[in-house]
This record gives sequence, structure tokens and C-alpha cells, in this order.
Amino acid sequence: MVNQIMKTWLITGCSSGIGRGIAAAALRSGDQVIATARKPKSIESFLVDYPDQTLVLGLDLTREDSMKAAVEMGLKHFGGIDVLVNNAGFGYRAAIEESEDAAVREMFETNVFGPGKLMNLVLPQMRARKSGMIINVSSIGAVRAPVGNGYYSASKAALELISEAADKESAHLGIQVMIVEPGAFRTNFYDSLRGTEKKIDDYDPAVDKMRLENMVNHHDQPGDPEKAGKLIVKIVHEGSLPKRLPLGSDAVKIIHTELERRLDELEIVKGFSVQTDY
Repeated sequence: MVNQIMKTWLITGCSSGIGRGIAAAALRSGDQVIATARKPKSIESFLVDYPDQTLVLGLDLTREDSMKAAVEMGLKHFGGIDVLVNNAGFGYRAAIEESEDAAVREMFETNVFGPGKLMNLVLPQMRARKSGMIINVSSIGAVRAPVGNGYYSASKAALELISEAADKESAHLGIQVMIVEPGAFRTNFYDSLRGTEKKIDDYDPAVDKMRLENMVNHHDQPGDPEKAGKLIVKIVHEGSLPKRLPLGSDAVKIIHTELERRLDELEIVKGFSVQTDY
């Protein structure tokens, strides 16, 4: 039976895509939402439709003071945070050697260190209540890194391992952590990708089709962010989070293929691997 007790969500990256889909679905379910975005004006429509259920805040995942202020204001306004959704992030296209240090560091601040800090800010009040859910939105890129996407995939893979550890560390406290692995969704993500100015021609055969200047977003991806939002809210209200939630038929197919490839590779090398034991 679905648990209909009202929950309070803190969601990052609510201006579009899956984050907006989750916020809208949570509000429609009767829950309260602390909706955040870098530009809060982009999400003020939630206040029009759900004035009593919504708190709209600006939040910058590269600034600790911004994260602390958002959590403090959310707790003051609603009294607690039941569900944290780390959804905000951005992608970066470049071969590894082409990648620019400043861009990579900013991406890790946004995709890894910011979400980690938000987890640490909400966990104390979850521990006190012996209840809470954390949902970290990763990417299918964390499972299989495409060329020209290595550092982005690495940032999402780091978030996944942090999530796994946090789930094991806090399960006895009644806190659940779920990793969401979306495939291709019809969002603004592809329009907001960043690229490198440090192009190296030698990498053209491998990565040229993935370069920002050669990509065209036809907005025909299979994933529907509104359906994703509804599914995640439904799972939360059912009360038991899976450890990983692939989103989309493409995600399921890619994960299945990659896990089979890894198992096949393990069968090939295990005879050598065990020779290193005492």
C-alpha cells in the first residue's frame, strides 16, 4: 500500500528536465517542495500553482554558503527535509587530453562535491528522526563512458560510489540512498553542454562526432522527464528505494550490455588474476 504521509523534498536543478519533473510530481501528490535553481526566477511558476507547498530558493552548488543557506531556510520554513534530490549538474565534452583544468574542476564541484556537501547538511536532521531518503541523479555515462565524455562520466561515477557508501553507512539509521541512472531524456541538458577550446586534431577520428560544435539536439530523445518525475515520486511514497534505478529503455539496454561485457572480460582474465595471491 502506498504511503500517503506528506513529505518535504529539497530538489536541486528544478528549472527544467528531470528535476522539474520530480518537483511537479511531488507537488501534485500533495507534498511540500523546496525547489532550487541557480536562477530562482525560472521556477517561480511553482509558487503560483502551489503557494502553500512550495519554497523557491536560489542555490549554487559551487558555494558552501549558498547550500547552507538553502538548507537552513528550508528547515525553518517546513520543519524538516524528508527527501533530498541531487539532480543539478552539467556535462562537458572533450577528449581527456583536451580537457581544461578549470572546466573539469568546476564540473566536479557541481556534480560531485556540491551534492556531497548537501548530503552532509541534511543528514544530521535525518539521523535525528531515524528517517530520510537521498536520491542522487547520476547518468548512464557512469556505467559506460563514451568517447569525448570521460571527465563527465568520471564525475557521475564518483557520485555513484559516494552514494553506495552513504547507503551502507546510514541504512541502520533508517536512511536510504538511491542512484538514478537516466538514459537520453528530452531535456535542455544537451543544449547546455560545455566544450573545450583546446582541440587536438589527432583525436578527431575518435571524438569529432562528440564535439560540441558537431552536435545537434533534435529533441527526439526517448526519455520523458515528466514520466520520470512521476515514477520517482511513486517509488518514494511506496517507501522502499532500489539501490539503483535506470531510467529509460535505452538505459536498461546499455547497462545490460555493459555488465555482460564486463563478465565476459572477467572470465578471460581471471586465470591470470588469481595468480597474484599468496
